[in-house]
Amino acid sequence: MVLLPSRLMPVALAVVLAACGEDAGQSRGATGSTAKAAAGGVQITEVSRKFLVVEPLAASENNQGRNYFGRTAFRPKALSVVTAPFAGRVVAIAVEPGQKVESGATLFSIESADVLGLRSTLSQARLRAKLADEVLARQTEMVKRGVGLEVERFDAEMKAREAHGELERAERNAALAGGGKGTRVDVKSPVEGVVVSVKAAPGAMVQPGGEGLVEIGNPKGLWVVADVPEGDVANVQKATKAEVTISALNLMLPGRIAGIAPRSDAETRRTPFYIELDNAPDELRAGLLVRVAVFAPSAEGELWLPVTAVLLKDGSKRIVYVEDNGRFVAREVDVGDERAGRVRVLKGLKSGERVVMKGALLVDREAEQLL
Repeated sequence: MVLLPSRLMPVALAVVLAACGEDAGQSRGATGSTAKAAAGGVQITEVSRKFLVVEPLAASENNQGRNYFGRTAFRPKALSVVTAPFAGRVVAIAVEPGQKVESGATLFSIESADVLGLRSTLSQARLRAKLADEVLARQTEMVKRGVGLEVERFDAEMKAREAHGELERAERNAALAGGGKGTRVDVKSPVEGVVVSVKAAPGAMVQPGGEGLVEIGNPKGLWVVADVPEGDVANVQKATKAEVTISALNLMLPGRIAGIAPRSDAETRRTPFYIELDNAPDELRAGLLVRVAVFAPSAEGELWLPVTAVLLKDGSKRIVYVEDNGRFVAREVDVGDERAGRVRVLKGLKSGERVVMKGALLVDREAEQLL
């Protein structure tokens, strides 16, 4: 073994370390690494850089919206509930659910003793009015001939007026029974529409003002009723627009928030809100399950990132990579709520900085995707 002089040892050691450094660099190049540490950040090779999406961060509306589930339903003014106008027994049903009906069409028929009384009262009132008119005419003619008294003519006129007043009341009461004679009443539809439900049954006894026997809906009066958690009510109140997806009809319809219920459901802690649809199709019907996307403007200065931009590192740190002079620097951030694939940045970034929006795992393979 040849011993080198002590003054030559540092030079030989430097040469050996340099050679080892060259071998290590060649080895890394052979493995095809996409990123390597550099002073002040991470440098990405040109081949891998094309897989990154880097964009400047800007304060803007979260255009993904928030999603809620709901259903199509008749508006209160578009749903008519028909009850029995008199006490009696149902004897016939003339309609079925889903059937279209015109205004004035017969829905069901009942037999009622009350109707017979009304019609009898009307007949008697007509007769009394006719007799009173005849007496008044006779007294008027006698006064003209000079053989009658004015006081008797005046008394006949007052009785005729009273008889006609009774006749008007009897006609209004009997009008509820419609035309016809005897005890049978045909209950008519007050509106044009589609029969939603029929609860009347032949032979059933009914009372006026009781349970609705037939429901009729106006297909043009449909809207959407959705439910929002109590904590999200403020977001719906600020909404600028809404989109309704109806999977059963393969449709997406624009709409607007028409109102929010004044109270929440005591059990589900959800609050109903209502959406009016633009250009609702003819095939739309009540009871369809829908998804509602509500779009609300972000507060001034809010910053939002796609979840693909945020990485989880060391178990708890949320980091993003910011481009700085061709290198990518890790930046720890605080994030808030998530909305349809986007998270709100609370701390760590400012508007205008260029952030890796997609492909951040190529920059830092030791991290994990946040969501």
